Amino acid sequence: MITDTIANAGRYALLHPDFADAVRLLQTLDFAALPDGRIETGNPNIRLFIGREPMRAREAAKPEAHLKHIDIQVPLSGAEAYGWADRSRLENGLGYDEKRDIEFFDCGCETWFELHPGEFALFFPDDAHAPLVGSAATIRKAVFKIRAAGHRL
Repeated sequence: MITDTIANAGRYALLHPDFADAVRLLQTLDFAALPDGRIETGNPNIRLFIGREPMRAREAAKPEAHLKHIDIQVPLSGAEAYGWADRSRLENGLGYDEKRDIEFFDCGCETWFELHPGEFALFFPDDAHAPLVGSAATIRKAVFKIRAAGHRL
C-alpha cells in the first residue's frame, strides 16, 4: 500500500507498466468537471470510475481485496478513512466473486488512516482495504482500476 499526495504521484510511475498513464490522468484530469460514471482513459488496462458513495462507521467496514487489479483511490469531496490489512493474515473470507474481482472478509483491519482531497491510496492485490469510512453521509471519489501483471480486465 502507498499513500501520498497527487503532486508526488510521479514517484511511483515506474512500479508498474501502466502507472505512468495512471499518474498522468491523476495529475491532469479536472475531476470536479467530470461526470459520475466510468471515464474513458485511453488505456485498456486502466478503468476509472467517479461517483458518490455512502459512508459508514469503522465498525461496519469489512476489508475487501482484489486479485486481478490494483486500486488507486482518490477522495474528491472530503476526508475518507480507510482500514488496511495484509491479505495473507486475514481469515473468514466470504468467497471470491470472480466477475467483480473482489472478496470481502469478516474481520477487522490492522491499520487505519485518513485521506483528504489532493491525496491518494494505492492498493496492490495483497492489500486488503476497507474504504468509505467517515462521518459525512456520502463522499465523491475517483477509483482507478489497473490491471495487475498477468491479468486482463
